[in-house]
Amino acid sequence: MKADLRDLLPKLRETGFLIWDPLGLAEAWKGAEPIADEYDHSLIRAFSVAANGGDLRAVCAVLLEAEIRMGLAEGGPANRREIAARSILRTACQHGGE
Repeated sequence: MKADLRDLLPKLRETGFLIWDPLGLAEAWKGAEPIADEYDHSLIRAFSVAANGGDLRAVCAVLLEAEIRMGLAEGGPANRREIAARSILRTACQHGGE
């Protein structure tokens, strides 16, 4: 069954802002629609990797690459990245992939 992005986006954003949040925007995100899509591209890409059989390492790599693109030279905290990747993998599993 194909996952509908409209259904997935709220869950991915929750993961992005409440778990991963490499830019520290969680407080601003609560109720602030203008920044709601800040992490969408990276989260959707990570979900796509997970939904197409990517493992924890592959999803973490997508998130790390995004952190580096955001200007975090060493990337963000690895533990938050791994927890977020696990959440994205669970979401992909629950939604039957793309």
